[in-house]
Amino acid sequence: MTDPTTSTPPMLGPIPDGMPDPGLTPPQIARSGDPFARLRLIHFVSRVRRNTTHQLRDVVAALNAAFLDWSFAERVVLAELVQLQANWSISFHGEDRIVLDRNERGHTLLIVDSTKMSPFLVAEARRAAEACDEELRRFTLGDGVTTDN
Repeated sequence: MTDPTTSTPPMLGPIPDGMPDPGLTPPQIARSGDPFARLRLIHFVSRVRRNTTHQLRDVVAALNAAFLDWSFAERVVLAELVQLQANWSISFHGEDRIVLDRNERGHTLLIVDSTKMSPFLVAEARRAAEACDEELRRFTLGDGVTTDN
């Protein structure tokens, strides 16, 4: 029960001066199929310059710089991009707009601009966000149990 005049539960005293904030987020290692990593990747990809071929390793480096508390391996990014590419193909029947290829420097990514691309990425991000909400709900209701346990 909380004292109505303060937001501090009665068993706790005031926070000592100089006490650091415990709300720090631990670093995360992105995994294929993880909706939290997928959401961050799609959010990032939605802003990648279109109609330009990018080296995947450069995309991964920029993604890691954008989310400093996450570590995305190239293989994880590639797997998620393959899934995005497959979802695009299913939705738009063979229009290649997310193009993964290789050159002498490694994997490449080309996102061809289209009036359908941004709405597609927004829809994919919303699905990932819903999956995140579901995982958080399961965690909360399952007394800390997630699909990782």
